[in-house]
Amino acid sequence: MTTMRKVTSILLAASAMGLAAPALADVPTPKAVLGHDVGEDYYLANYEDSIRYFQALAKASDRIKLFETGKTTHGRTMVYAVISSPQNIANFDKYKAISKRLGDARGLTDEEARKLAKDSPVIVHIDGGMHASEVSDHQLPLALAHKLLSAKNDDEVDAILKNVILVLWPTLNPDGQDMVVDWYRKQRGTRWETSRTPWLYQEYVGHDNNRDGYMLNMKESQVVNATEQDYAPVIWYSQHQVAPFPARIWVPPFADPVSSNISPYMRIWTNTIGTNIMARMETEQKPGAIAQARFDNWYAGFLDYIHVFRNTISFFTETAHDSATPKTYKVEDFPKPMQDLKAQIMYPNPWRGGEWRLKDSVDYMMTASMSVLETAQKYRETLLYNRYQAGRDMIAAAAKDGPAAYVIPASQADLPEAASLAQLMIAHGLDVMRIDQPTSIGGRNYAAGSWVIPMDQPFAGLARELFEKQKYPDAVLNGDGQPADLPYDVTGWTLPMQMGVHVDRIDQPIDGAARAAMQKVAAATPPAGGINGSGSTYLVDRRVNNSYRVLNAALAAGGKAVWTNAALYPGTAPQDAIAITGLSAAAMGKIASDHSVAVTASADKPVGEAVHKGRVGLYRPWGSNIDEGWTRWLLEQYSFAPKSLYNADVKAGLSGKYDTIVIPDLTAPSKSRPSDTTPPANFESQYKGPLASLMDGFSPSQMPAPYYGGIGAEGAEKLKSFVSNGGTLVALNNASDAIIDLFGLPVTNILKDAKSEQFFCSGALLQIDLKPGTRVSAGMPADPIVMFERGPAFAPKPGFKGEVLASYAPTGNPLRSGVLLHPEAIQGKAAALEVEYGKGKIYLYGFRPQWRGQSHGAYKLLFNTLYPEGGKR
Repeated sequence: MTTMRKVTSILLAASAMGLAAPALADVPTPKAVLGHDVGEDYYLANYEDSIRYFQALAKASDRIKLFETGKTTHGRTMVYAVISSPQNIANFDKYKAISKRLGDARGLTDEEARKLAKDSPVIVHIDGGMHASEVSDHQLPLALAHKLLSAKNDDEVDAILKNVILVLWPTLNPDGQDMVVDWYRKQRGTRWETSRTPWLYQEYVGHDNNRDGYMLNMKESQVVNATEQDYAPVIWYSQHQVAPFPARIWVPPFADPVSSNISPYMRIWTNTIGTNIMARMETEQKPGAIAQARFDNWYAGFLDYIHVFRNTISFFTETAHDSATPKTYKVEDFPKPMQDLKAQIMYPNPWRGGEWRLKDSVDYMMTASMSVLETAQKYRETLLYNRYQAGRDMIAAAAKDGPAAYVIPASQADLPEAASLAQLMIAHGLDVMRIDQPTSIGGRNYAAGSWVIPMDQPFAGLARELFEKQKYPDAVLNGDGQPADLPYDVTGWTLPMQMGVHVDRIDQPIDGAARAAMQKVAAATPPAGGINGSGSTYLVDRRVNNSYRVLNAALAAGGKAVWTNAALYPGTAPQDAIAITGLSAAAMGKIASDHSVAVTASADKPVGEAVHKGRVGLYRPWGSNIDEGWTRWLLEQYSFAPKSLYNADVKAGLSGKYDTIVIPDLTAPSKSRPSDTTPPANFESQYKGPLASLMDGFSPSQMPAPYYGGIGAEGAEKLKSFVSNGGTLVALNNASDAIIDLFGLPVTNILKDAKSEQFFCSGALLQIDLKPGTRVSAGMPADPIVMFERGPAFAPKPGFKGEVLASYAPTGNPLRSGVLLHPEAIQGKAAALEVEYGKGKIYLYGFRPQWRGQSHGAYKLLFNTLYPEGGKR
């Protein structure tokens, strides 16, 4: 028998037995390819290094295959690896289809589902994290891939490769990995070696890339969401850092509360996997595993959690020490309650301190990852069948408990926003139906073009999660209404409220006639925009967010515009509108069509205040100011073309260069989430409040030049001069507090020193009352809902000149979704002010109208300030 025939015989025999085929060649070590070991002190592989190593593995082994899937914001190609037996890899498409089929459940019997589960490997997702500053995250996949591919005569690895298809992403944030690694390499050996990058490590959102899970604003989120649905994993495991100090790794179970809109199977298996990780840590003599502490399962917006609503067991771990620089920790540095080193139920083997290295973090992540794979292979069939049961039971729950459906009516003030909400459901894998003729559903009449989301589908829990208002479970609240532990993130996010879209809940079953009138759609597109009527004046409804896209496009094309009040349709009352002239019907029609906006043509000469495109400056402090990034992203989406203003730009002078300057929220992330992971040792010197953040920025000990310092006294005077000379200044959330102090405004922030027992709102939807007829209220309803997240509330003082633009009702609770403790503290107080200062004006907002690119219904409160008042420059 020839050598080739022997090799073929071995491969065929291995295939017949269902075993992993032998590797094609020796699997290279990371050091052989990159020149360094994974976890080596002071070394981090960047994204290009990671891909280079994965490519070397793919050349050497038939147990791995690489896939490209979409682009990052900066244009890098996102890549993931599939690691399993050669047979499983060859049948990857088949097994993806089975996992999807089990996840859907419709049309399957229990017996059919059991057979599919019996005959298929289980797909498990593990990634190298999305928070690039958590550097062990993106180093772990290199080590994990090498371990699985190089193992020989390893019964555990063989069983995993036979029963599990691992989808391993080097990182979910390639842009950030390169930024963070490049910064570390440049600062290594200096006093700033462990400093953070002085900018957002993912364009626009930085750490908030994990808060984009359901909204999918970022390109990376869109790619991850779509790709996850393609391979439909049963388990999704994402790496994070850092653990609650002094623990070495945090694992599930999560702390309460947890959403009731996810399957109990998901909750139970998450707990099981977490305790299995903890047990393996003990087996491998790795102390310091902790569970439940701090991280709850309430907020649905996490990119590493949203998959749970598609019946995927979704969770993360948090491992200690996010640096390649070793550090020694002493027991006396631990928090006081942890210094006794006593065991706890969910911290059974406390860590006792000592030196900690990058390799230690990678090793703990390796143990956790192998535990997840071990659990998956041991319980493969049960996990797959439970995935089917989760979808089956979700469908049954709709018939038993309701609702039957949600309807997004076509009769909306802002139809493009309604379409975007329906499209979001499609992007998350839900079936969305469109009715093509007037139809009665649940006793209500709906016009053609309305969208229906039936609840008799396996992922229906996500619609309930996003459409219903959030109410914290009573069991998590103490008798006085105070949570036993303050919430980790925002507590209310109801999308129809945030987006200003009307959605009806249908509790009655949908009858056959209504079903027959519905058609499933692949995309929720609104009616094409265009021009109705005749004439050379084009009227645009200002209630529609996209009217600002139309306006900015028209001005850029050479058109002219005025703010006006007009009847847009025959028989309707006059309303806030934009009148555009100076463009041909063809040019205007294209702009309207591009943005799905209906335009009314009129022969009347427009009357109103002239509109000019504002020159917008957006303050961009050094450091990871997430609110600045979200604001910049939003303004770019609507073609406001903001210019970033760094400290040096402010000091150089602003008058005559800009019409409006926006100061984003100046609250540091850890300050805005007191229960977040342990802040850095220099936290208090880094963050002394909004005014100090604006004025002083980082100290020279925290950042090298030119990244330290704030606007300083020189910049403060230039900012004051800008407003005094007629400019407009907009301060968002806690930036308002800084501007009150800096400008000496006759305004009190009544929440400035409030303790949590006096007032607490970590992020909830509140209703405000707008004063009608003001500059900012145009196109807005009288009582919009806004996101309040640890912001200020205002009371004018004697000498105040300006207007109260928005306030909280003098009686009752303004809370509409989430948790608000002690609403009486803000009853009758101002939520937004316009303050006169010299010839200019300052707008103080006690909330963020552009919050995380989600509060679509409040966008106009910001947009309306970005055009020069009176049409002047």
